[in-house]
Amino acid sequence: MTTLTSTSTFELSKANFFTLLERRINEKGDFPALSKSIQNLRQFIHDEERNIAGIANAILSDFTLTQKIIKLANSGLYVEADREITTISHAVAVLGLDTITSIALNVRTIDTPAAAKTESSAVCAELEKAILASDIAKSIVSKSNVANGEEAVVCTQLHHLGRLILVFYFPEEWSRIQQLSGGDHGRENSAALEIIGMTIDEISNDIARNWQLPEKISGTVTDPSPLSHINGLGSAGWVKMMAGFSRRMAALLVKNISPQSLKNFISHHSEALLIPHEVIWRSIESIQNKTGKSAAHFDVEKADDVWDKPRKRIAVGLLELSIALGRGIDFKSALNIALETIHDSMRFNRVIVFFRDGEEFKAGLYFGNLNPEKMADLYFSRQYTADVFHLSLTQKADVFIQDVTLSRETTIPIWFRKTLPDANAFILLPLVFNNSTIGIIYADWRAGQTRVIKPREFSSLVMLRDYLMKALMK
Repeated sequence: MTTLTSTSTFELSKANFFTLLERRINEKGDFPALSKSIQNLRQFIHDEERNIAGIANAILSDFTLTQKIIKLANSGLYVEADREITTISHAVAVLGLDTITSIALNVRTIDTPAAAKTESSAVCAELEKAILASDIAKSIVSKSNVANGEEAVVCTQLHHLGRLILVFYFPEEWSRIQQLSGGDHGRENSAALEIIGMTIDEISNDIARNWQLPEKISGTVTDPSPLSHINGLGSAGWVKMMAGFSRRMAALLVKNISPQSLKNFISHHSEALLIPHEVIWRSIESIQNKTGKSAAHFDVEKADDVWDKPRKRIAVGLLELSIALGRGIDFKSALNIALETIHDSMRFNRVIVFFRDGEEFKAGLYFGNLNPEKMADLYFSRQYTADVFHLSLTQKADVFIQDVTLSRETTIPIWFRKTLPDANAFILLPLVFNNSTIGIIYADWRAGQTRVIKPREFSSLVMLRDYLMKALMK
């Protein structure tokens, strides 16, 4: 049994907890979203054959999008006093495409490289678990005669509200709760009570009430009582039972327990859910197959390190840049995103951008392994000489030099050999604006570090450079 000496950070005070929560929300901002969800939503929005169902499904693939849109749709700006919005389909119809697009552009993502350096993997794990639970609910209601089954999917996601509040805004306290509960979901409420003076259910309940969520949703954010009364499929009590069941089932799937244990769990709850055991099991099997494939795929990527997958890393950088441009980011900030993406995607030693300055090209920004004092020495004349830098600039050509030592002496300029003697291979990507070359991106590898760039990888880098230049065209 895990023992943990605990003194509550909040002196067992609910008021203290919510005061600190408000402060941390102001500091960290709203929940982050998963980049793949934002990308899917943007694709649906720009699809000429889009429909509300497709957009709703894209939104339902992410907790952050779901809670933001449900919360906004039920605010005084949109909803009438006698009407509650409990589904994303209804919310999309009420808010309109422009509002949905604005939300998609302004929500920040957690699994981009910049965010991944600061956010705990536990946040991503809990967000993914919320989606897995909602997928379980969606699969079950689709195989049952449940009226307005989308409510169950929304409620299942928001059933994770208290947990996600803690894991994102109170990571240290969440870690202690996990230690004290021993990873047992059934003991998390009592562990939270000891650590922060409130149960997870109390946190969920208070936040749902503060957000003025519809009663059918707010009533499902806490765990159902064993004695909960259910009036029938789709009723408020049934939705709450389904949300709790789906969350616990998701936790079991993540733990990869045996099929028999899953069946036993289903048998224990099928009567209360008013759905035959066989129907629930078929639903879980389809989800389990998807989860198994995803897990296998993740293991392969993890072995190689997901950020070492060049084209995937560049794709994430492109998405990050796209969202930032939608927010009106300035060129320098966009350039920082691009340089970091280029550096990380191909594991370059360093990336430097040279800008035209009078009669010279001077190093302006860099990312990676470079002594800042060397920046002043990194410049070359605009006057044409027959070297690879001027060739790239005048021809507006993207260049890859695979081995500096094998290149003709006149091809590699003297200033380069003196200032960057450890560079063994490099690429050049000229920056062209209004048909004029304003600079060039340089990225290199040291000896022993060099790798061959595949054509599709190089094309992805070129695409990133081209996207960067859009920041100058706004």
